[in-house]
Amino acid sequence: MDSAQTPTRTADPSGCPPGVRASAGRLLALSTAGAWSSVARLDFADARLESESLAEPATGGQSARLLSMIGELVEPAQLGGGDGIDAIAFDAGPGAFTGLRVGCAVAQGLGFARGLPLIPVGSLEAAAWASVRRTGAGQAVVLVASDARMGEIYVALCAVQAPQPGALAPSVRLLVAPRVERPDAAPAALSRDEIERTMPELRGWRWLLAGDAWHGLRLDPAWFALASDAPGSLGLDAAAAADARDVAELGLAAWQRGEAVDAALAAPRYVRDKVALDAGEQRRLRESRSAAQAGTAESRQAGNRESTQADGQALGQASGGGLSPVR
Repeated sequence: MDSAQTPTRTADPSGCPPGVRASAGRLLALSTAGAWSSVARLDFADARLESESLAEPATGGQSARLLSMIGELVEPAQLGGGDGIDAIAFDAGPGAFTGLRVGCAVAQGLGFARGLPLIPVGSLEAAAWASVRRTGAGQAVVLVASDARMGEIYVALCAVQAPQPGALAPSVRLLVAPRVERPDAAPAALSRDEIERTMPELRGWRWLLAGDAWHGLRLDPAWFALASDAPGSLGLDAAAAADARDVAELGLAAWQRGEAVDAALAAPRYVRDKVALDAGEQRRLRESRSAAQAGTAESRQAGNRESTQADGQALGQASGGGLSPVR
């Protein structure tokens, strides 16, 4: 399937015209782009939003475990028709290659079998919303960085707003579309100063971090400096990958806009075509990591020598010069 195909608008299962939401409904959401798999059921009405979710580490047999979690949240009779599931949202990526394929395949299988529309949701956009939701911010510019393996990270910049009065779903606007970057090279184009220069309407917005790379990888300090001048905390504690609840809430927003697609047109969004390093690239990556670790160790040793020498000099001065500095 071609991931570049333009989504087609699908009629709302309730009978509403394309692009018009029903007053009430139920979505199933799948999240498989990261280190965890999760499933959520989202029930919504005019002024009410309720969700229930399950999650577990993504291991072998991911598709079977995903189906098992779906079975725990949704009765078979609820998958399509009546008061059951009306649509399926899934995180389309970018993210783990195998996880994306599993999530999309399970969503497609259910969509084909039950005649349900699918709602692709960007995994980085979902992570951005997760960060805003967990910090309780009303609105924020969110810098998302997720582990892309092979010595790279997936990066996106989003403007996120929590649901406004009378609305159930948040708003996430991509300022910089998902792309691949290196952990040791932070592009100045993503800095707060540059974004506010080109998008003055965002001046004064709080900046947050999102995605698993902020904790799981040794990012160059320059990445943190991109938003270091922003007022308030960067919400580092809330910087994590999204789960199925976040995917469901963004899926609801997309469904309200009429962006559901037929199951046959659903596809992952990989961002990059290459999903594995060859032997030579793996060797060079190991060598570069070893060199970086050796450089860090040498720097620490040099710092310890300087500290010891300074301590010796201070001690010698305190004793009236009776002790010589440590060499």
